[in-house]
Amino acid sequence: TGRRLAVPSTRDEIAALGATLNGLLARLQEALERERGFVADAGHELRTPLAILRTELELAARPGRSWEELVEAVSHAGNETDRLIRLAEDLLLLARADNAQTFLRPGPLALPDLLATAARGARTRAAERGVSVVVHSPSPLSVAADPDRLRQAVDNLLDNATRHAPAGSVVEITATSSPTGTVTVEVADRGPGFPEEFLPHAFERFHRAETARTRDGGGTGLGLSILQAIAQAHGGQATARNRSGGGAAVTLELPTDAAPDHPQHRSCT
Repeated sequence: TGRRLAVPSTRDEIAALGATLNGLLARLQEALERERGFVADAGHELRTPLAILRTELELAARPGRSWEELVEAVSHAGNETDRLIRLAEDLLLLARADNAQTFLRPGPLALPDLLATAARGARTRAAERGVSVVVHSPSPLSVAADPDRLRQAVDNLLDNATRHAPAGSVVEITATSSPTGTVTVEVADRGPGFPEEFLPHAFERFHRAETARTRDGGGTGLGLSILQAIAQAHGGQATARNRSGGGAAVTLELPTDAAPDHPQHRSCT
């Protein structure tokens, strides 16, 4: 409701208690508003594929449809169903992260092998746009991480980078290690980059900017939020920046011995 306690000007224990309670109420109000916004955004994202799915099924049910038209309608309906499944899975992962629920199964992982496999998967899509995908990684390079979740994070970055990279350019995956016990994976492209005003909000859920870089191209609008949740669950962090000379770079930093399900999930909102 936004109502607050009246704090006396006496500067005693009662005034201090009132100020503390008002601070608590303000934080609760902010959390409630974030949750309401998230539910509203999720509902908006679900509404579009559901509407398309319903339309395709209604068209398929009309009499007089040819076999080719039925196949096309069913194919489009299948695509929208897949989109709904991806969105539901992303929302479930973020809900688990918010509630500090375990969603990692970490173990020793050879990072160059995982990156090479992810790059092979991305090259097919990238080749259709005339884009190359290369990996720069020292070998051996190991990290304690959940292979499925880390692959999910890298795949999200590669999908975004290859969609926005111009024809004839190269998407680079670079892995490095530091003496401080961290491993960094960066995916960089030479596309339009991020708008400067978007960068402070890059990891907020459903946050988009009206540019070619961030306009929805079939994703759920949660890719960077998922990346941040996975990074923080491993005790790491994710960052986004624009490259000098054009393009974007998103970095995933993990401790070599990652602590599973790090408690700092909640900063991913």
